[in-house]
Amino acid sequence: MTYTYRVFIETEDANTDAMHYASEKLYEGAIFRVNKPGTYIHGRPVIIYQVDNHPGHETPGIAHARVEARD
Repeated sequence: MTYTYRVFIETEDANTDAMHYASEKLYEGAIFRVNKPGTYIHGRPVIIYQVDNHPGHETPGIAHARVEARD
């Protein structure tokens, strides 16, 4: 099973979003590297601070993250 998340990422300059696909559910405190070529956050780790369900569904699918300070 693949879990799909739209991750809203806070950065110092501006907020952005990215899609994340994984075989396991995301959880608060999880860290992953963003694959978004051509952006400031490409290859940088982000930390999840909140995971929400899709509106009207019981499945997780929306996550909120911040760029991790250390690499």
